[in-house]
Amino acid sequence: MSAFQSVQVPESSLPEVLYKYLPPERIDILESMELRFSNPSQFNDTFDTQYLVPKSQGLKGKTARIQLRNRLGIFCLTERPDNHLMWVHYARNHTGFVLGFNARASFFQENNRVLRNVVYRRGPKVFSEADMNVCFYKSAHWKYEQEWRCVRSFDISESRVAGIEPNLITHVIFGSRMETWQIARIVLYATAFEMTQTQFLLSYPSRTSWTIENHSKKMSLCMNCEGNAS
Repeated sequence: MSAFQSVQVPESSLPEVLYKYLPPERIDILESMELRFSNPSQFNDTFDTQYLVPKSQGLKGKTARIQLRNRLGIFCLTERPDNHLMWVHYARNHTGFVLGFNARASFFQENNRVLRNVVYRRGPKVFSEADMNVCFYKSAHWKYEQEWRCVRSFDISESRVAGIEPNLITHVIFGSRMETWQIARIVLYATAFEMTQTQFLLSYPSRTSWTIENHSKKMSLCMNCEGNAS
């Protein structure tokens, strides 16, 4: 399958850091230093990467749409690390965490990967051909996510797991309800991988408004308690 075709998606300025909200069990990313590019069929948006096929394309166009979706791998990110709804939906009601990634790192351009912001629309676009640009159009209902996506096409038998370097991770933000032993695990892995430039923050609900605040937090291993955060 070819890479991106003729249709182009408008690009805004690339942020220095993009964020990923995660439930607590996804600490395995830091344990293995691996990310997974998910198939859109696994997402909670039923219409993800769906587009309209011209009637003239008939069954051929619909089949091409299915084949395209089966090959797509998407790694979803967002511009904001303080979105309450994202904390609730993707970080299991503040019990998970957020990872910040260096958005300008070569990782996001390697192996034919493309990183772009999502364009939100009231209705689906019409594509005359199966085109990977469909990944970057979503319903306006999801606009609050301020999403960016790193996308590439995979062969059916190809692994969707990609190794990462520890310095790709710029921030770790702990949810306000994350358990102490899970925080300790993250600190343990960050220490083991010598993530000395990574910033640690703790998320708090504001006391004066309905907003989420992230405050810097100095983290270190407590050798007396075998890895509990201190």
